[in-house]
Amino acid sequence: MSTLSDPRLPAAAIGQPLVSIVVTNYNYGRYIAACLASVAGQTYPHWECCLVDDVSTDDSMDVVEGFLRDHPLRERFTVLRRQANGGQMEAFRDGLALARGTFCMMLDADDVLLPDFLETHVRAHLGRKAVAFTTSNQYQIDGDGRVIAGDHPDHLGKGRYRYVPEVPFQRGFWIWATASSMVFRRETLALLMPDPTVTFRICADYYIAQFANLLGNSLLIPTIHGCYRRHGENNFGDNPVIGAVNSVGCLDRHPPHDSFRAAMIDHIVANYPRFYRIYMEKGVVRLLCRLARPGELVRVVREHRDIFKRPTGWYLRFFLAYHLPRWRKNRRPWPKRLITVPEAYLFEGQGENPFP
Repeated sequence: MSTLSDPRLPAAAIGQPLVSIVVTNYNYGRYIAACLASVAGQTYPHWECCLVDDVSTDDSMDVVEGFLRDHPLRERFTVLRRQANGGQMEAFRDGLALARGTFCMMLDADDVLLPDFLETHVRAHLGRKAVAFTTSNQYQIDGDGRVIAGDHPDHLGKGRYRYVPEVPFQRGFWIWATASSMVFRRETLALLMPDPTVTFRICADYYIAQFANLLGNSLLIPTIHGCYRRHGENNFGDNPVIGAVNSVGCLDRHPPHDSFRAAMIDHIVANYPRFYRIYMEKGVVRLLCRLARPGELVRVVREHRDIFKRPTGWYLRFFLAYHLPRWRKNRRPWPKRLITVPEAYLFEGQGENPFP
C-alpha cells in the first residue's frame, strides 16, 4: 500500500499535498490550449495552476482567456502577465512566488501532461525515499500533436525506478527528460532560486534541476506521463529526431557549464546562513566540493574568511577526502552509477533497503 492510497490517512483527517503547476508562456498561442486542457484533466485532484505570460506578441492571452472563460475549473488558474520580457528563469520566478503547493513543477506552454502525470509523481514523492525532484519519461510529439518518438532519449530511468545518488558537478551531465517532466519540492526551489540579478533566459531548467539534485538528489520514474513537443521553434530543444544517439537540443545555444557552477557557488556563499541551518558546516563544504575545482575552492575560502575560518589546507584535505574514494565510481557509465529501487520497497517499504 502506497502513502497515496493509505486509507488510514483520510480516516485520520489527513489530506494529500497540493501541487502548483507553473506554466510559462511566450508566443505559444498555437499550443497553450492543449497544455491547459492537459492540466485540467489530471486524475490527481489537488492542484493549482499559475500561468505566467512573458509579454507574448501573438494571440496567446486571447486563447487563454477563451479557454478559461467558461471552464468549470477556472478558479484553480491564476494568470500573471509580466510587464517586461525576462526569459524562462524570470517567468518561473514570478510563478513560483504565486505557488502555494508543497510540490511545484515548471510546465512549458507547448508541452502536454498525460492524465496520470501528477498522480504518478506525488505517489513517487511520498514513497520511502524523499528526493528534491522526480522526473518521468516523455513521448515526443510534433507541432500538430502527432507522436514522433516513443520516449525521451536523455531519460535514464527506462524499465525501473532509479535513484540518482550524490554526484559531483565539476563536469556537466544530463540524465533526465525535460523540465516539463519534473516535479520539485517547493522548499528546495525556494532555497536554490538565485538573486534576480542572476538569470538564464534559456536553459533555466539546467540550473534548477542540477542544483536541486545537488541539494537533495532525484528519482527517475521509468514510465511515460507527458509529451515533449518538437516543433522547430523551441528555444533550445529544436533538433529533429534522427534516431539512435541524437541530442535533443542545439548545444551551441546552451550557456557554458561553468557559468551554472559559478552561479551555484556564489548562491551558496551569499546565502550561507540558510544553507548552514540545513547542512551544517561540513555539509556546506561538501556541497562546494561537489561544485568547485581545487583552485576555485581556495579562492572562495580566501575571499570569505568571515565564513570559512579554518586553515586553507583543511578545505583542500576535505576536497581530496571527498573525491579520491569516489574517483573510480564516478568514472563508470551512468546506468551503473544509479541505484535501482524496487517498487515494493519504494511504495510499500517491503524488501531490502537499496540505499547506501
